[in-house]
Amino acid sequence: MPTRLLLLLCLTAHVFAREPPEVDCLVVHRKYVHCSWNMQGTPEVNYTFYSRFEPDKEFSVCSNYLRENNTNTGCKQPYQKGQRFNSFNTKLVHGKQISQKVLELKTKVKLNPPTNVTVQRRSDSNLWVNWSQDYVACVESEVRYRVNNRKWENNQVSTAVQEYCVNLPSSSSLYELQVRSRIALSCGESIFWSDWSQPVVWGSNNSTDANRMNKLMPVWTPVLYVVGAFILILLVMMLLHHERIRIIFIPVVPKPSSDLENVEDWFQLPKGLKESFNYNEHPCLVREYCHVSQSDSEACSVFVPGNESDLSTSCSSSTSTVSTEEEMVSV
Repeated sequence: MPTRLLLLLCLTAHVFAREPPEVDCLVVHRKYVHCSWNMQGTPEVNYTFYSRFEPDKEFSVCSNYLRENNTNTGCKQPYQKGQRFNSFNTKLVHGKQISQKVLELKTKVKLNPPTNVTVQRRSDSNLWVNWSQDYVACVESEVRYRVNNRKWENNQVSTAVQEYCVNLPSSSSLYELQVRSRIALSCGESIFWSDWSQPVVWGSNNSTDANRMNKLMPVWTPVLYVVGAFILILLVMMLLHHERIRIIFIPVVPKPSSDLENVEDWFQLPKGLKESFNYNEHPCLVREYCHVSQSDSEACSVFVPGNESDLSTSCSSSTSTVSTEEEMVSV
């Protein structure tokens, strides 16, 4: 029985054995290769790291380990210009455990952040940002800036250009700017950007006081709402309390009467103005007449109204004149 158990353990030992960790490498600023194998945590044992760039045949052992809690977690390997375009072979060894991997480092280059970042306002009234990067011809950059601590705005800069212009900045605002770089497409584009540079600022610091006021506003907002509502209710009560103010703003509309003959009673008018509407004027009658000779007296006729009462009006003198002329014609 013990013999069978020992044989079973020997056959299944490789299943329970811990597999070597994965290795990941990165070319740092085109100066050295940084490899690490602690992505899943610090290894329990120390591994020996070997590497080589093709077409080299021989592996070289790591001469500069990165350690964590006295355990090897990474390695810095020397790098020569152009080697990132070649395959990179790695090997982790611990006792009889060996893990080999082939990596392509063409797109895995991370530059250091730009240095000497400066900002100034030139004679064209624009804000210019300048910086330095060790590699110029094969490097593209990206500038980000924000105004008064608001949202960042990113703008990419062409390859080999190490300056950027912010058009017509406001002197009363605070500008904060940063720059980062990476290998451009023309030289084998990298998927890694450098870290952002140290921020540089330009402009007024008055925005700090404004931000402090904005932080205090939410505290006082409910109080202002309550005070405003109280003042509004107080004004409405005063408006309803005073009769004179209520008449001015809310006039009483007269109720129409069933007697439609005295329409002027609807309006509140002065007595003198109301009596002026009672003026009556007598009608004036106008009649046509014609001058005729004795020979034409029979052909001319004068219109005489049938209602004789109209002759007693103030304009009856015209009628008497016509009658006198008729008598003269008939003589």
